[in-house]
Amino acid sequence: MKIVEINGTRGFMPDFLLYLQGEDYTYQVFLEPKGGHLQLEDKWKEDFLMALSENENIEVLSENKEVRLLGMKFFSNDKDKKQAFRADFKNKLL
Repeated sequence: MKIVEINGTRGFMPDFLLYLQGEDYTYQVFLEPKGGHLQLEDKWKEDFLMALSENENIEVLSENKEVRLLGMKFFSNDKDKKQAFRADFKNKLL
């Protein structure tokens, strides 16, 4: 699935989509692992993913209006980035 940045033209296909069923919503979570050599080059992607979770005015084009989109920080093997990803995941989903 290709997603395009809000008010922009760049798009990409996240490496992983995680679907979780909650009591009130189905969560569609976009996950993107990223090696250290691509962290700066693809920073716009991480910014976009984070905006998905922070912007309440995003219209979901779907038959099911009970869908919530969540973007996560990049996953990386770097110790600090891995901890940031885990904290973001816990804050949004647990």
